[in-house]
Amino acid sequence: MEAKPLAIPATLDDCARIARENGVHTVECFFVDTWGMPRGKMLPIEQFLTGSGFCIARVAYSWDTRSDIHPTPWAQLDSEFPDMHAVPDLDTFRVAGWTEGLATVMCDMEDPKTHERIAMDARGRVKETLKEFEALGYTVKLATELEFHLFTSDWKPISDKSYCYSLDRAEELEPVVGAIRAALTASGITVEASNIEYGQSQVEINLKYGDAITMLDNTILFRHIVRQVARQHGYNATFMAKPINGGAGSGMHVHQSLCDLDGNNVFAAQDTSDPVHSDVMRRYLSGLVHNQLALQAIAMPTINDYKRIVDYSFSPTQVCWGLDNRMVGVRCITNAGPGTRLEVRWAAADANPYLVAQGYLQAGLYGLRNDLPLQPMSGGDPHADTSLRRIAHSLEESVTNFSCSPFSKEAFGSIFVDTYTAMQRTELAAFAAHVTDWEFNRYHDIL
Repeated sequence: MEAKPLAIPATLDDCARIARENGVHTVECFFVDTWGMPRGKMLPIEQFLTGSGFCIARVAYSWDTRSDIHPTPWAQLDSEFPDMHAVPDLDTFRVAGWTEGLATVMCDMEDPKTHERIAMDARGRVKETLKEFEALGYTVKLATELEFHLFTSDWKPISDKSYCYSLDRAEELEPVVGAIRAALTASGITVEASNIEYGQSQVEINLKYGDAITMLDNTILFRHIVRQVARQHGYNATFMAKPINGGAGSGMHVHQSLCDLDGNNVFAAQDTSDPVHSDVMRRYLSGLVHNQLALQAIAMPTINDYKRIVDYSFSPTQVCWGLDNRMVGVRCITNAGPGTRLEVRWAAADANPYLVAQGYLQAGLYGLRNDLPLQPMSGGDPHADTSLRRIAHSLEESVTNFSCSPFSKEAFGSIFVDTYTAMQRTELAAFAAHVTDWEFNRYHDIL
């Protein structure tokens, strides 16, 4: 089975050959909406090989998580809801490792008349940002670590205790977790390791680093494969940040480094008297720290994500950075030679990987282009340091920070910022109007 993405540049003839050799009859064509959910259409292989792509309503970029439509700057109710055109990126064509007869491909979204990139298409925007790095002489390497929770088929936790790193527990879950790893591998995604995580019913799978777009595509496919294979084995999987009261949250840790055009890691040691070692790494880091509050609404896009922000839970709660410290927002992994990197620990596991990467990369560029002061390194326990700024502890606060930041408009464009803000304010209004189980149980029989 030839599952890995095709060598660049791929052609329809390449896709036809691989489909024929692997019995592919259907192609699952992906784009990713603003929430990070995979959307698209299933095309018979014969239709896919015409190369025409497909059209889909552009309102898909601004509806809510349940596909309800609300007015936004991107799609007003009197806008007639026109189409956008999905153009398969043939370099991403691969045989699916979890379902027979299926292949997948990522799509670039464009205006059907002008053929320009759709302003809300985060994947396309990341591609443009990577060209900015190339103009400075750099390529970007990324890796993602995502945690998720496993539930029974009727959404009950599979455990009420924590078994972090337990191999006994890992073997119990190997029928499903091993099947997930196998499906990832068969789909051309290299797995480094899996383990039982800190939370009850929680698992983590680490993917091997690679070039930025490939890794972001793999992250989307990873979440899709986890959900599909879990269902095939009688489980449900969720990347919701905090699905269990009192339990550990699920995060998306993004490891990132820059290489020169010869492939040398420019974050690696140059000045060992400086804890960060590399001036390029220091400047990139300064941009991340400087813009953390503006990016929080992207890294933590749902109301539930803010339940994850708890001191001493390995979720960062302050604006800070440190060396190999899992309680800070940006963990600097130095003295690792070619593996020297920054691990940004802000994002929830349910965030849109393309938007998260776009924010981080633009923040890094901001640091490279500006002489920013870098606040002192946090050592030991950052939660005990009262001098550190606290991050926003509600979606409402973080959306305000995002919408008011000039950096946000530079990084994402005005139409995206205004639309994203409107989407989040609609989400907040829906939550505010809903009577929760907690409220009912708290008050109904005594007031």
